[in-house]
Amino acid sequence: METKKFLIVSTTGMGDCLWGTPGIRELKNAFPNAQIDLIVKKEWLHLFKHNPHLTNIYPYQNRWYAQLILGLKLILSSKFSQIFIFHANSDFSRMKVFLKSSPIWNHQGHTWCSKQFNLKSKWNEESLSFEKNLHAIERRLLILKEIGIEPKQSQMEIFFSDSEKKAFDIFLNRTGLKTPFVACHIGARSANRLWESKNFLTLTNLILKETSFNIVFGGNKNELEILKTIHLPESDRIFYSFNMSIINYAYLLSKATLLISNNTGPMHIGYAVKTPTIGIFQNVGNGHPDLVGPYKLNKTFYPVVSFLNGVTSVEKVWQSFQTICQATKLSQKSLKF
Repeated sequence: METKKFLIVSTTGMGDCLWGTPGIRELKNAFPNAQIDLIVKKEWLHLFKHNPHLTNIYPYQNRWYAQLILGLKLILSSKFSQIFIFHANSDFSRMKVFLKSSPIWNHQGHTWCSKQFNLKSKWNEESLSFEKNLHAIERRLLILKEIGIEPKQSQMEIFFSDSEKKAFDIFLNRTGLKTPFVACHIGARSANRLWESKNFLTLTNLILKETSFNIVFGGNKNELEILKTIHLPESDRIFYSFNMSIINYAYLLSKATLLISNNTGPMHIGYAVKTPTIGIFQNVGNGHPDLVGPYKLNKTFYPVVSFLNGVTSVEKVWQSFQTICQATKLSQKSLKF
């Protein structure tokens, strides 16, 4: 019997790619002996490098010459049984000539994919409202149902190795950070996703006053530039984790007691590593929280603070913070409320 060989394509944002991890797992569970390859945006490759369900991982860049190199690698490999476009932009259409497979499934309505395997067309024919109300994770799982797979679990996941643990230990020794700590991610891919920086300053002062938690601000140069504008208080309980590799940052977030993040990639890392996460949706132009926020997660530990429910005030975030702390088995010495 011929071994199944699948290709998954996920070449856009960090959250877009992580939303595919339940599908990767469910596909492997359904076909334990199958080869599953992944094409993923180069920046996020390391979030998948330890995934035991994957055989080969190909980094993707949308430059034509990078596509050509990747395409030649695909041509030299054997034909795929099925290809699943979990998420891709129109630039990926140039790769079609290199994809040796008949069924190329997609849910985005790409015109370069056959209508027969275009679920967006199918869903719209059944009900115009159905497709609009699907969570991003559910969209990917529904593709798998087309080949007879009944997904059993929708939790996102990231896998780590001893290398990430070692890097975290080095960070602890270098900075003096001790647990428990709260992680704050104050940046976002677009400006309209940003919670006002002064709100993070007010929240930081509340955490310092009302708890004994340490606070870690992380990210890259973009988050660093935002921090320079808010003048955080001098405190031996505030730490910084800038310019970490994405997988080392993900491991740090997995060790946080709680994560507070704008609607951006690290928020989805929090969901994937099961760190209680407060997601702040300042603007829904980049996605309604019901469709791109936590999916089938406990609302106590994964609350959404959204302007759809009124205001994204510090009071609202602090209320969610207190609820998580009281529901989590934390030492009462860490809390003053």
